[in-house]
Amino acid sequence: MRDDDDLVPPKWRSLFNNQDWLMHDIVVKSFWAFGVIAVIAHLLVWVWRPWLSVGL
Repeated sequence: MRDDDDLVPPKWRSLFNNQDWLMHDIVVKSFWAFGVIAVIAHLLVWVWRPWLSVGL
């Protein structure tokens, strides 16, 4: 018999089923992608027009 929560690591099976785990995965990956894009955008703007350049 196949386990209903086969995608969920054993440690998290009391909290998540497969659908919840997949949604959690999407949310976490989206959060990281947003963070990476924000850091890249801030670096590009800083290269274009530096701010907080006191004493440099």
